Amino acid sequence: MVEFCLKCWNKINHSSLTENDVIISKDLDLCEECGRKTQVIVRYKCSYYFKEHFHKLLNDK
Repeated sequence: MVEFCLKCWNKINHSSLTENDVIISKDLDLCEECGRKTQVIVRYKCSYYFKEHFHKLLNDK
């Protein structure tokens, strides 16, 4: 599984996620973009995922 810190994830995906939008690991892990040992994104929080999913559905119509 590819793991990225929040800063690198936002840079790669041209997004502006915050710690309120994702679950961050408690332990330090290696970010595969910057190579630092830091907390990485574990997954999106449900509210963020559903907000983005429904936003895309509404805009596709």
